[in-house]
Amino acid sequence: MPRKNISKRLRVVESAEAVFGDVVYAAGGEFGPRWQGDYQLVIIVSGSARIEVDGRERRVAAGEVACLLPGHRERFWWDAAGPTHHTWCAVGTALVEGEPELERALRAAPEVRREPVRLARLMELALAIGPGARGASAGLVTALARAALHAYAAADGEGPRGPVHEALGRVQDWLGEHLAEPVDLPGLAKVAGVSSAQLVRLCKRELGETPLRHVWRTRTARGVQLLRDTGLPVAEIAWRCGFATPFHFSRWVREAEGAGPRDVRRAAWGRGAG
Repeated sequence: MPRKNISKRLRVVESAEAVFGDVVYAAGGEFGPRWQGDYQLVIIVSGSARIEVDGRERRVAAGEVACLLPGHRERFWWDAAGPTHHTWCAVGTALVEGEPELERALRAAPEVRREPVRLARLMELALAIGPGARGASAGLVTALARAALHAYAAADGEGPRGPVHEALGRVQDWLGEHLAEPVDLPGLAKVAGVSSAQLVRLCKRELGETPLRHVWRTRTARGVQLLRDTGLPVAEIAWRCGFATPFHFSRWVREAEGAGPRDVRRAAWGRGAG
């Protein structure tokens, strides 16, 4: 008999309206059949999947995302050759029904497409919030889920992510979960599974920057996203993103955006920021 639903949940973050998750399925695992009640994005990080919807099968490779619509019967088969790592975002129908243009765009979008860069960043932001989201954090989960659906629906003009070396992929996966934790070059090299010198060469070749600068730039990008999408205080955003002080965060934001954190927020919100 085939193995079914042999999985390891890594992270789940949820609000009343939306859920983000991160899971690994064993080789040859299956899931379903199930009835889809939400709007759901399923992103294959590594491995692959076959997804049957109402008896019609679609294949999803690493670096691709499938959009699943409510009201359909689904079944999943995971890569038989090795584990499949995937993330997902499920959004309740009530949230989408309040935006008829978004609903139409999702139904008109391709069933499977390359993962848009903006969607990848939103997934990283959401999964970094951590379990047990309450209050402002729960509102952020819902806002990021809505933004994820918009990112998928509007991705036609955005190029796909380029291939990432496995070592750099491990670094990026680690940053997605541990962005606020202190790290140095030897620590990053250990995460990547290569020597410090190899990691420096890979980063300069594929990313055009040193490993530690990539860490700070990733932290800054996440901080800027939180400035624009949440009302969290600047000091809390700095702490969540791994900066020792708001001043340090402000310095990196100015370098990246040409303006300080409050000006970035003011421009995004179109009004004065507190």
